[in-house]
Amino acid sequence: MNLFNFNKRKIQGYVYSSKDKNELFANAKVGDLIIKKDKKPPFIVVDHSLDTKIITQWPGKLFKVEVINSSKEKKINKGLLKDIWYTRTFGVKILEEVEIKELFGDNGQDIEQIINLTRTISEHKVLQLSNFDKGMNSELFNKAWRNWILIYDKNHPFVNEDHFNTIKIALKNQKYSSPIKEGLSIISSQFDIRVRELVGDSAFEINEDGEFYLQPIWAKAVEKILHAGMSYASDNILSESERKTLRAPFSEVFELN
Repeated sequence: MNLFNFNKRKIQGYVYSSKDKNELFANAKVGDLIIKKDKKPPFIVVDHSLDTKIITQWPGKLFKVEVINSSKEKKINKGLLKDIWYTRTFGVKILEEVEIKELFGDNGQDIEQIINLTRTISEHKVLQLSNFDKGMNSELFNKAWRNWILIYDKNHPFVNEDHFNTIKIALKNQKYSSPIKEGLSIISSQFDIRVRELVGDSAFEINEDGEFYLQPIWAKAVEKILHAGMSYASDNILSESERKTLRAPFSEVFELN
């Protein structure tokens, strides 16, 4: 079996390029050839599907690409698992620029807006969000997680656990790690980045294992933002009225409809 079908077809997939971290794609446009001339790691990694695309930096651009020299790059892909979801390469051709919202499901545009607002949030809005009582919304967030798990893996060992602070869960019958794919993880990471820009490490505490976690005011605020993100999940895991309730604090603070 030839895993990558190097000699049979062109390999197409997706590359996400952070505006701050990937100079190679900085000014890329449709039709461009992007080539790593030094032929050294880190390689260009092409995900075969949007379902497996993991975003670690924000903001950025998402490109559909075609691997240029797949027949000559067997060596750098040697040893990958048979069901691996990506191809390493030294060069790609840009086929199209894909809208970022495609990463988050049917309501991706709304989730993208939440991420962008999180990235520029002010201390005043953080305080406003933190003043909302979590009450019912935490229960709705928990309900959304449980209903989503039941759709894809009703025997999952964590199905009946509390999911008040859950960001991702691996399910055996689901490619995504949350109801809005990587959305919750990006919201959380971008909030942490913004907090450090605003007040440095003073918003964080360190536990006995040396791990950083947010102090209560900041933790309560990001909780409301995660609730808003969850409210736009594509699956019917909440009713429309429950969705509106879940995003209400965020919508009120940012004056959204």
